Amino acid sequence: MNPHHRRPHRCGNALLSISLLAALSLAQPVLAEPAFPPKASRDGRYLVDAKNQPFFYHADTPWMLLKLNPVEAGEFLEDRRAKGFNALQILLTGFIDMKNHAGESPFEGEFDLARPNEVYFAHADAVIQKASDMGFLLAIAPLWSGCCDEGWAGEKDGKPKPLNVNGAKKARQWGHWVGARYAKFPNIIWIMGGDHDPEQSLEVINALAQGIHEMAPHHLMTAHNYPDRSSADFYDDQGWLSLNAAYSYRELHAPVYKEWSRNGTVRPVVLIESGYEREANDKRQGDPFRLRRQVYAAVLNGALAGHAYGHRDIWKFNDRWRDAMADPGAKQMAHVKQLFATRAWWKLEPDQGDGLVTQGRGKIGEDGYVSAARAADGSLVIVYLPHARPVSVNLARLSAPVKAHWVDPTDGSTRAVEGSPLANDAIHEFRPPGGNAWEDSDWVLLLETSR
Repeated sequence: MNPHHRRPHRCGNALLSISLLAALSLAQPVLAEPAFPPKASRDGRYLVDAKNQPFFYHADTPWMLLKLNPVEAGEFLEDRRAKGFNALQILLTGFIDMKNHAGESPFEGEFDLARPNEVYFAHADAVIQKASDMGFLLAIAPLWSGCCDEGWAGEKDGKPKPLNVNGAKKARQWGHWVGARYAKFPNIIWIMGGDHDPEQSLEVINALAQGIHEMAPHHLMTAHNYPDRSSADFYDDQGWLSLNAAYSYRELHAPVYKEWSRNGTVRPVVLIESGYEREANDKRQGDPFRLRRQVYAAVLNGALAGHAYGHRDIWKFNDRWRDAMADPGAKQMAHVKQLFATRAWWKLEPDQGDGLVTQGRGKIGEDGYVSAARAADGSLVIVYLPHARPVSVNLARLSAPVKAHWVDPTDGSTRAVEGSPLANDAIHEFRPPGGNAWEDSDWVLLLETSR
């Protein structure tokens, strides 16, 4: 979250009814309520819950949730649960000088980590408990390091900022305090850093992370660095790092695939942040088409842990936040979860020139690039076409005759491909149906050997 290069920060058609989502959740065990804490899968490629059931991280980013009073926070949580989100990314202590709804700051004195304000954290506890009771996984940044004036770490005008002033010893001690306080919650992931390359603060961020990890070793931990710098770029050798976060405002094919194919320790990759709805954070508008491109590109290029959606008016809870909850981007994200989490998405492997999509692919990095992934056992292929153009797919890469469908990513509707099921013995050209329900150009091609 970068208030300078992204602020202002972080439009509609039918959403699957809640009753239909509920029915599908009964039919598909991977949509059942997860048992926390989550952990990395055996192969390190995706997340599973405490019962080893695959878990698809489908997050919203209400970073400043703790600014709301309890009634407002409950209102927001109810809305997000109804829209299918199962995770939330929030700031525990906000930006420097942020106060909660009651005017309380997280620390007494001059940002003294040894003097946490119990009244402030009692409110945080109550909101965290409410979200926990509602089944959310919470990804919490304890101290947002920041890119600019808003953060707790690094330097400003040559002077150290509060985390650096406190130093590594105090940072580790406060990490112990945080870890011990929240260890009882099984539904927490910790986000270290925050829109921040830690050259000036690596020691103190590490100390804080180690302190939390020592008291809550069952909590997954990741790091949110500056755009195009993943968690593993700085913390690959740290024992506390268990989840690798990708973050970029570019089209995500290359940045996410880079993390999927990274040498060394294999960790689940999650898209922790990218473009936000209604936010021109890289001189491109945050419209729903962009949001769809980024989520499908991320998951199909290796972010099998899942992704985070964001909205400019919600991350900071400005005056429009209630209206923003009804904006179309979040509604369309429900179809992302419906597609992936009702199928064995965890078996997918990104296809990068491996003879699956043989024509019509485009150039990686362009907004029209076709992302594709295939299950290693040949049972499933998912292809995302940002623009409605013909693509050729080698169906011999599937293990049996293929049931082929077009999925409209704007409303979740499906239509069978003519001639389906198709023989899995040749290259087949697929032509998208034209404009989708939103009169945009993107479609998902779903190829399955059985359901």
